[in-house]
Amino acid sequence: MNAYRQPVEVERRDDPGGHAMKTETGPARAAVLRPEETGDGEVIACRSTELPGDQSAVFAARVWTRTTTTALCWNGDVLRAVEVVSRLVDNGVRHGVPADTPLGKRRLSLSAAITDAGALIVEVSDLNPAFPDFDVAVRGERGRGLWQVAHRGAQVTWFLQSAGGGKTVRAVLQPM
Repeated sequence: MNAYRQPVEVERRDDPGGHAMKTETGPARAAVLRPEETGDGEVIACRSTELPGDQSAVFAARVWTRTTTTALCWNGDVLRAVEVVSRLVDNGVRHGVPADTPLGKRRLSLSAAITDAGALIVEVSDLNPAFPDFDVAVRGERGRGLWQVAHRGAQVTWFLQSAGGGKTVRAVLQPM
């Protein structure tokens, strides 16, 4: 059986900001983390969570990433991964949650996966399908968030979600 098709365990808990979070543990999220799309090996383990669509998500994502990279036994620089995720989540909160979205529906999804090649794949999905000037943003000519992600050695890409109408920003980090 292919590892990323196995069942997902779901745990519910509150994040440090008191928001209810749903965390999926296991090699799932096949809808987003498909090995044929990563180009960095087959996904062997994955975790995902939902975050509130406000600034409290950044702190929650930092804590979640530190815990998740440890739980997934990633051999890379955990602090570098935490910085990459916090930049992606901050961008998602600032640019990926339309202002007219009702407060109760302002959410981001965060996933982390390890491949058999040792890469860490992190993805932040938001509600806004638009991403004007992506390449310009990665070069640092429009904001600094994605430039900082790339400057930390992550390969940054984005794609439209197949369902749900938003987008996903992916960063792939190789262990150093």
